[in-house]
Amino acid sequence: MSAPKSGPQSPFPGPRPYEAGERDRFFGRAGERRDLAALVIANRLTVLYGPTGAGKTSLLAAGLVPELERAGFMVMPIARPGGLLPPGTNPIHLRNVYSANVLMHWHHGDIDGVVKHTITSYLEAMPDPRPERPLALIIDQFEDLFATHTTQWEQREAFLHELVECLAKPERGVEERPVRICLAIREEQLAELERYAALLPDLLRVRFRLDPLRRPAAIEVMTHAAGGMFSRADAEKLATDLGHRRVRTFGKLALVPSEFIEPMQLQLACDEKWRRGGRSGAMAKPRDPDEALIRYVDAGIARARAGWGAEAKIRRFIGDKLLTPEGGRSAAIRGKRNTGGLSNKLVDRLEHERLIRAEERLGARWYELAHDRLLEPMRLSNAVWFDSQRRRRRARRVALLLLLLAGLGVAGYFGVQWALDTYRGLEGEKTGVEAELAAASRTREDLEQALARAEGAHAVERLRAQARALDVDFVGLADDVQATRGVIATMARFSPRGRDGEPADLTNFVAVAAELPGLGARLTGLVQRHAELTAELAAATAARPVVEADLKALSKETASRGPELERLRADLDAAAAEQIRQRVRVLAEVSGFEAPQRGASGDARAREMARELWRDAFVLLQRGSTEDARGRFERAHLRDPASAPSWDMLGRIAQTAGDLKTAEQSYRRALAQVPDYGPSLGSMASLYLTKEWFLDAERCAREALAAQPDLLSARIVLRAVQQRRQTEVESDEEGLSPKNPCVRAAAAPAASHPPAGAPPASPEPAQPAE
Repeated sequence: MSAPKSGPQSPFPGPRPYEAGERDRFFGRAGERRDLAALVIANRLTVLYGPTGAGKTSLLAAGLVPELERAGFMVMPIARPGGLLPPGTNPIHLRNVYSANVLMHWHHGDIDGVVKHTITSYLEAMPDPRPERPLALIIDQFEDLFATHTTQWEQREAFLHELVECLAKPERGVEERPVRICLAIREEQLAELERYAALLPDLLRVRFRLDPLRRPAAIEVMTHAAGGMFSRADAEKLATDLGHRRVRTFGKLALVPSEFIEPMQLQLACDEKWRRGGRSGAMAKPRDPDEALIRYVDAGIARARAGWGAEAKIRRFIGDKLLTPEGGRSAAIRGKRNTGGLSNKLVDRLEHERLIRAEERLGARWYELAHDRLLEPMRLSNAVWFDSQRRRRRARRVALLLLLLAGLGVAGYFGVQWALDTYRGLEGEKTGVEAELAAASRTREDLEQALARAEGAHAVERLRAQARALDVDFVGLADDVQATRGVIATMARFSPRGRDGEPADLTNFVAVAAELPGLGARLTGLVQRHAELTAELAAATAARPVVEADLKALSKETASRGPELERLRADLDAAAAEQIRQRVRVLAEVSGFEAPQRGASGDARAREMARELWRDAFVLLQRGSTEDARGRFERAHLRDPASAPSWDMLGRIAQTAGDLKTAEQSYRRALAQVPDYGPSLGSMASLYLTKEWFLDAERCAREALAAQPDLLSARIVLRAVQQRRQTEVESDEEGLSPKNPCVRAAAAPAASHPPAGAPPASPEPAQPAE
């Protein structure tokens, strides 16, 4: 499976429901969560129902379960009455197939531990260190009781009797402990449950209907979960766009605003905006939800089959293994090399595209569609795709038939002509025709050989270009890793002396730890690209013997990069380990350092006190005491208003908390005190790169490297800008921002910087303060 892109994880789960571990990112359902929990606590059985895609599963996992746990309940894992059984299990031999499915969600051993139990007997035999706690059972997708295992339909009543048995007494259930049950079912299947109301007397009267999100709730989801990506105005506009439905009015289809917004369409649109760095995409455009989900399915399958040519296999796997004839979800168990006849690599890609999700059950890994709401869009998408394939095959057969008829006509014509020539004894014309046919054959062979050579040369050049790009990225990464090791090696000789340059060195050293994951992600990407290029070269060598020598030479050259990549990984791992070791040593020495007292002026003593406060704050920050560190940094710049390191560290604390505006203000104040302070110049370069102000980012990065040549963050920013220039021919930038503080840093008399187009200079090392 392709490795995901580096960076923070999206707060929006996309097509799958929220999980219990994502309760802190579950917004927009505070009222429903509170009301449903109150009903479950107060009543023995509560029925949660609503339309498909309204968010029932998310409300149960990320809303109801935390509320019940806070109320002191022991909540069993969310179960389903349907699904698939382990391989080799015959449902006919089970006491009750629906009970077995529920118990398999609770049991972590083999199936032999559940086949003989009823729900009540399993709960009574279950070990519990706190048996006094009330018990909560949550059964999701209760419609599976009517849509799966249809040959065992007579076991439905027995399963419902087992649920009633858990609630046999008015107030006490299993082993005299209170039991509460919550059933979640689709609204359209609620009538099926009503047929069994006689088996559940007075137990179906407590119901809770869940509607899709309304506009205020959708706005809350966007503004709270995205960490500031959505402004209030942006969220309101996107909610308005998504709240449209395609209806037929006056004989025509039109998009009209509606009362509700489908949660899945909202999650997909927000996730796409997150992955695009704040820019809206196709999912955020006003269109019918089914149309938007079909586009999402088509795009996900296209990305999953990229490079494999296996879209038909993927769609057959989904249609045959994950969709049932009755229109429900099915599941497939993962094998050693394939799942349901589809290669596990393609299955992993489908999971990465979040079209399917995995579930661990009884030691096996099962796959199913990410959400019930994808059933109909997936079915429609498959129908359209296979229909288009059938039309293409029909068109090819018709074209082949026409070509065959034309060939037969031409052959017939020449046959008749040959017969006439023979009949008339024109041997000379016959010889001429045969000579022309031979010449045409030779010409065709020559053209085919020339075409094969041209195609082979094109393939060689294309693969050589990929190899050159890989080499360029490898050399750049190797330079950055070497620079990282240089910073760490320099800090191995570090000893606090109370010099003015020490804050910049310490800041650069601890910032290396933040850059190491990015370097590791770049290395992982290079390794994957190297493997893909190696495989493509092997396939091309076998398919194009005309250029076999060139391809083998390029393969040998590419293979030589493998050991170099492994050595680079070893260097990066060694650098990470050494950074941790030196960090512990440096923090210990800085925390124990006391500057010698000198009889100096009041200003000098104030500066020394500011340095001491800065060192204490720096140690606290590295040990996780952010608020205490912030307070000491503020006291440090109050002692010495010209203390650029204090402003710089306050900016870094704000940037870590996501407050980029405050961070930029702090960096500007630091540069106002010391225009060539390297860490702040590097931080401004990173901020400009985030804004995609590439000229400003390049200027700040070059000025940072001129002030502090070993500043790793500035090197990485500069390399990112250079890579963009290689991939994009035109630029939409008009010039440097007039408010760029790095321009003033270049003009300051305290520093001498090269022009923007020149490589960073290597200034003389700063002398220690007396």
